[in-house]
Amino acid sequence: MEIATMETGFVFPEHGQVIDINGSKMSMNLKAAVEKEFLYIKKGGEKPTMPDELLYTDIGLNLWKDIIHHESFYQTHDEAKLFDINGAEIVSRLRPGVVMIDLGAGDTEKVEHLLAAFEKARVPCTYLALDISKKSLDENIKFLESKHSGPDCVVRCAGLWGTFEDGKHWVQNIQGQRLFLSLGSVLCNDPYFEALTKLKSWASVMREDDLTLIGMDGHLHPKDEKKIWKAYHSTDDLYRKFFFDNGFAHANKAVGETWFREQDWELKAELEDYPTTRHRFYFRARHTFNLGSTDRQIQEGEEFDWFDSHKYGQSQVETMFEKSGLIATNIWQAPDSEFRQYLVKLKDDHDQRGDADSAVSGVN
Repeated sequence: MEIATMETGFVFPEHGQVIDINGSKMSMNLKAAVEKEFLYIKKGGEKPTMPDELLYTDIGLNLWKDIIHHESFYQTHDEAKLFDINGAEIVSRLRPGVVMIDLGAGDTEKVEHLLAAFEKARVPCTYLALDISKKSLDENIKFLESKHSGPDCVVRCAGLWGTFEDGKHWVQNIQGQRLFLSLGSVLCNDPYFEALTKLKSWASVMREDDLTLIGMDGHLHPKDEKKIWKAYHSTDDLYRKFFFDNGFAHANKAVGETWFREQDWELKAELEDYPTTRHRFYFRARHTFNLGSTDRQIQEGEEFDWFDSHKYGQSQVETMFEKSGLIATNIWQAPDSEFRQYLVKLKDDHDQRGDADSAVSGVN
């Protein structure tokens, strides 16, 4: 299967290959990011926020894989189930030779449920996993290659090592239909206006025949409080390792000395319902101390945020689409769940429907 490209000299990855699209030269300076958050007092009482990138180390990704595959973490299981139920319909809406780009791919066991539908329908496609972890990409693409290397396989798999911004630039060289995958609430997992900005940014990359498949958790507080809480607190020991053994160690490495010690901080969590449902992990200082050799004094009771998860109902998500110039052609809802997948395209002159009138189908 040949892939049409635009740029002379542009190299498309071979099946099973992971290519560097700027991953080895990532521009994000974690040291500067941590210093910006913690060395300067924020205005208006705003809390520091630790960069999530500190968590996605080789150790952290293995811990995260264990967390999301726990039986209580419904998002992973719901999305895999949706692929099993609706995979054939998704494939039917795509052209042979479509190129899929999985934004922040991480573990690929879930997306294999979709790729299996392409094999069953005998529709050729290429799956590209975009991620900032080279080791994770190597392992996950090896897993997918083992599933799609038979003589009759029609799915090609490869990895793109780089950031979202690197990916946005790189995919412009691909002609033909593209399907962007935002699984596990990647694009919308932000405060409303940040999520809207991110959606608009990806909409600007899309062409007329492109589609984006967006997974989004619509469980809301207070109705679904117990279910949400259980999802994030059935693996407390794994989360402790995820933040302290992994994240703190990475943060200290980034700044070049020991700023963060487990004994100085208490890991806390809460579930908010305004302005939307958000589960947040945060850290509270147990006592007053200085950050390493700096003169920045952390006061007892001072807090910082790390790793929050936003939830949006269907009407909120469709409003985001409307404001981003997108429209949902299909909406699939997981059985006995408020988790949904939205298949969206650029809105054109023929799409005059408002938010609540988008054509939908799904499992109720």
